[in-house]
Amino acid sequence: MCGAHSALGLDETERELWPKLRERLRQPGRLMAVMRGVLGSDAEIACVSAVTPEGIVQPLALLVTPAIAAEIALVGPTTGDGIRAGKIGDYDVEVAVDESGERPLAVLVNSWIFHNLTLYSRKLWSRR
Repeated sequence: MCGAHSALGLDETERELWPKLRERLRQPGRLMAVMRGVLGSDAEIACVSAVTPEGIVQPLALLVTPAIAAEIALVGPTTGDGIRAGKIGDYDVEVAVDESGERPLAVLVNSWIFHNLTLYSRKLWSRR
């Protein structure tokens, strides 16, 4: 987790994106957090999450790193809330974009991303 002025453990791209996305994705009454992890053996991700007072974590978006940006194809116009439709392979995604509408900032978590995050989590916990 990171405070307003803290970004310990984040890469430079993540340090830049975190404050912008924290405010755009903020959910009232919940703590906003960035959680880093490794998928498989080599793909690092940073996930913007909302945490309830009871400690339940809801992943909201994956920060776009250069590797993730290379996989995203933006399609259609930007909506009023700075979201643009996109594709990652054959999968439809929603992407938070910058003011120009051309630079992807984060991939919003949808059902297939949530499912894959859950599978990776289970795999990591079962190794312990």
